[in-house]
Amino acid sequence: MIERRNLTGQALADKIGVSPTSISRILTGVSRPRQSTLSKLIAALCTTPDDQQLILSGYSGLPDAIDEEPATTTSAAGITAAELDRVARYLELKTLSIDFRESVARTLTDAGIVFESYARSGSVVTDFLITTPARTAIECKFNVNRDWEREACTVHLLRAQLPCEQVIVVVPYLNNLATQFSSTLAQVGARLVSITDLPYALNAKGDA
Repeated sequence: MIERRNLTGQALADKIGVSPTSISRILTGVSRPRQSTLSKLIAALCTTPDDQQLILSGYSGLPDAIDEEPATTTSAAGITAAELDRVARYLELKTLSIDFRESVARTLTDAGIVFESYARSGSVVTDFLITTPARTAIECKFNVNRDWEREACTVHLLRAQLPCEQVIVVVPYLNNLATQFSSTLAQVGARLVSITDLPYALNAKGDA
């Protein structure tokens, strides 16, 4: 994206007001940007929602423990800037996850697929449940860069306790990490599909 904008790392650093060292650390994956830096990167580089998705997805996959630069300032309540940034990242990902779930709901509705939202049995809950002709749980996973082992455990519990015949895990896009775990999900009775392929995946199995 930097190359497409005809920028260098130095020029990008000057444009958004951070040090060249910070840009270098972010671009090489050594550290993750602070919330304020991320917003500036999006403003400087993104022209479409897909551009924003690309940056946010890469950003969400970086380690939480490695900050762009040491943050030493504190708020009046004694909250460090690093802690505020961490919570801001959490809230941003939470918002994106909610937006993605709503996109999946619209996709199902537009395809004429009848579903139950937040179907549950006891403490086990799924995003959407399709009951006919086969009970199919649909799990929405926005962050494709982490927690795949937890997703496999979720599928196992849904099939056993909801119960359902199959689980479809829907992601915004497929990357190498997600593809690697598709076989693991298949072993516990789940299929991994992108949101654009969801209606086809359901129809292909006769589930809609």
